[in-house]
Amino acid sequence: MLRVTFNTLFRNTMRDVQRTGSEFARAQEQVSSGRRLQQASDDPAAAVIGLREREEIRAVDRYREANDSVDSRLRVVDSVLSDIVTSLTTAQTRAAAGRTTILTPAQREAIALEIEGVREAVFTAVNTSYRGIYLFAGADTTNAPYTKAGAVVSAYQGNATEVSVDVSRTSSVAVTVDGGEMLQGTAARDLFGTLDALAAAVRAGDMGGIDAGLGELDAAFSRVTAVQGQVGATLSALPAEKARLDELRRASDTRRSQAEEVSLAEAISEMTRAQQAQQAALAAAGANQRTSLLDYLR
Repeated sequence: MLRVTFNTLFRNTMRDVQRTGSEFARAQEQVSSGRRLQQASDDPAAAVIGLREREEIRAVDRYREANDSVDSRLRVVDSVLSDIVTSLTTAQTRAAAGRTTILTPAQREAIALEIEGVREAVFTAVNTSYRGIYLFAGADTTNAPYTKAGAVVSAYQGNATEVSVDVSRTSSVAVTVDGGEMLQGTAARDLFGTLDALAAAVRAGDMGGIDAGLGELDAAFSRVTAVQGQVGATLSALPAEKARLDELRRASDTRRSQAEEVSLAEAISEMTRAQQAQQAALAAAGANQRTSLLDYLR
């Protein structure tokens, strides 16, 4: 009859104690940390999934931050455009009021000064910067799109290239405006020149000049409102893009969680099972220590 030696039994018992102790300690760590993986070697495949999803979450977060930044910047652009539209409406109204022969020179001067005030308001608005970036200078965001020497406004100083920001892997939106195209387009002179000529025509009672100025204001109004329409469409689309990014992030975080984390209920159940196994192993070890050599010689 094959007899099991005391040393062999002792080694097996100690191995069981060590194994169950290690399993119990690991189960305790999972319960306390909420993580299934304490190190990559616990489950290499799951670790790879966790790393991949964490990188995906970081990428999505960058797009979400870009989305928020674009939204803030375009809201400033939209507000400035609204101010310019209001200024143009004022100029149109005052120029129309000056298109009559019954005004006195003082009245014409007052209207002309109001039109020149519109020019100053538009100059200030189009030179708006946001966080150090000029919004209406195209890609030349570090320089003002228009400068002024005395009462004379310069030609457009920016460029026609728009700065775009990626708000997802597949879409980007413009966050600056070509101010030259907006204030002049294909016209012979820009809006500042139009307002200067219009003020002079009102002073002189030049009805033909006033009519020409009103026509140019109408064209400028159309250009500005077209830009504002594009900005508004972009702002309207951003919430849906943000919602899509939020959904992508939740899905990626779910996959990461499934790879790296444990269910608390399952972890507690496993810890209880591991604790019972360790207690059984310790009890067996204690019983073996009380067994004498004669017990194995029977």
